[in-house]
Order: sequence, then structure tokens, then C-alpha cells
Amino acid sequence: MTAEFTGIKNIEIVATTQYPIVSAYEYEFLKVEAEIQSRMSNCSIYFILQRPLIYFNEVTLGDACVFLDIVDTVHEPLHCKIDLPECGLSRQGEHVWIELQFYKKEPDLQPPYNDVAAFKIARDDGAFVVWESPQKLLYEAIANGMPVRFDGNVNDYLTYHVHYIGQAFSQKVWSRLTGHHKMQKILTLQDTLASKNARAPFEITLLMLDIIGFDEVNLAFNYDFAVPAGVTPIVYDIGTEDGFAEFNRPRLEPRAQELTSEAEAMLINMFKPSYNDVLFDRYPNISNGTRKAGYTHATLRIDKLPVILETEHHTQPALDGPVELDI
Repeated sequence: MTAEFTGIKNIEIVATTQYPIVSAYEYEFLKVEAEIQSRMSNCSIYFILQRPLIYFNEVTLGDACVFLDIVDTVHEPLHCKIDLPECGLSRQGEHVWIELQFYKKEPDLQPPYNDVAAFKIARDDGAFVVWESPQKLLYEAIANGMPVRFDGNVNDYLTYHVHYIGQAFSQKVWSRLTGHHKMQKILTLQDTLASKNARAPFEITLLMLDIIGFDEVNLAFNYDFAVPAGVTPIVYDIGTEDGFAEFNRPRLEPRAQELTSEAEAMLINMFKPSYNDVLFDRYPNISNGTRKAGYTHATLRIDKLPVILETEHHTQPALDGPVELDI
């Protein structure tokens, strides 16, 4: 066998978010909702994150518009205008009801309304339209293109510190996170970032990824450029018809366990979260990842990730289209 008749297979794992970041407090209520369970049912990677509590201030209701500030106690306010018909949250000329949910026990009775955790919109007949928290509003605007008008530095409200990364392949993510010992440890030990009066469950948040498939990158003959330093290539003989056919055969199913295991190990090795005990220091040499299936090198592409994830070891910007991670 000569170099002219060999090749390697690389793989790009494709993941996406199915729902915005939610606080640990919100998650306890949302996880029992059928629609939320449906959207999260295939999510197999989860992040436990933290950032200063985000909430709405200066909320006023105009003619078919909602004006508000997204705030924390650290950054300058992000001024927002939500034109309800333009954003698809009401029909032109339609009357809707807006219910405000407050972080404080005594809600404001007159505008402008402050310390607002979220708001709910319902039609005149009581039919539910949407529920928006600051995280969800930012997600819908950046990931899904909702035409919310922003004035200020959006990036200030998109940065999250990564405490822990895990997988929930063998069970639904809401079951995996119920009574999760790392979650409880983080909630117990982590101090609040913005205010000593804030409760940790409001600052500790959850981000979930759905591994939806992969793309193969099959390289024949000259492939040294596609093998990272220190990685041993998995070489295929393509000098025969059978060998060539085997080389081009996908080695995994779209939602195979190996994809989740590879993505988890890659992310943990990259971010090195402080609450992860195993950091996969020998990555990509793991026992149950994509190399086991015959792929030399893996990358991870994450769609719809409008947040900036960081630890002291790595900062991942995520604003301009799909995010591609590579070690």
C-alpha cells in the first residue's frame, strides 16, 4: 500500500440549541411543561453557567409597543423597543394583555415598572401568545431574528461563566438535572456576582445542546494538513474497490452516543470548568468518541448559540453565525 492509495476520515459534529438559556429557578417550573419537554427531549449536552442576574427595568407600554431596559447591577442598561406586530407577537390593531412578573414581593402598580423578571402576553380571549425573560428576548432576537430594537452594548448581557459541562444521553435532560449533585453543589457554594441580596438560583443558568448530526470530511492521498499536531491519523486503504467503498461509508448514525461523548470531552478539555472532575487531558484519545468509530479528527459546529462562554482557560465568542469549535 502506498500513500497514493490511502485516506483519512474527519468529522464535523453539528449541534444546536433548542431553547434559550434559563435560570435554575425558572427551569424548575419550565421542565414540566409539555412544549418545553418536547423542545429539549433530544438535548444531550448541558452547561451549568453563571452571570449577574438580568432583569427588566423602566418597562412602559406604548401603542402596540413595549419599551424596556435590560439591566444587571454591573453594566450600562440595554434599551429595547419591542414593536408587537412587527415581532409577530400581536396582529395589527389587536388588543393584547401583558402580565408582568416581578422579582420583588411588592410589584409596582404604575409605570415605569422595575425589577421585572419576565412578562407574558395573552390575546383578548385569554389565549397564550408568548413568555419573555431577558435571556429569551435576547435569544429570539439574535438566534431567530426577531426584530427587537436595541440601543447599547448587547455583548455585555451575553457573557456567561462556565461552571460545569455534562451529558444526558441515556436519559432525558430534565431527569438528569433533577437532584443533580453538581447543580446542588454549585447552588450551595457559588456566591452571587451582582448583589448579595440576589438568590443564587436566579444567577445559575442552564444551556442545553442537541447533537443533530454530522458531516464527514473524507480526504484522500495528501491529507497531512488535516491532521493536528500530536494526533495519530487513522488511515484507510482505498486502493481497491471494496476499500474505497468502505472509506466512503458513514461510520455513525446521526444521533450516535459517540457524537455526544466526543462533544462533551472536546468542550470540557477546552473550557476546563472548575466543577468538572475529569478534564480529558489526553483528548482526543478517549475510549468512546469518534476516533473509536474511525475518524481521525473531530470538530464541533454549534448553531444558534448567541452567547459568549468563558472560563479562565477559554473564551468562546458566539455572535456571527454558527460557532465552530476545534482543538
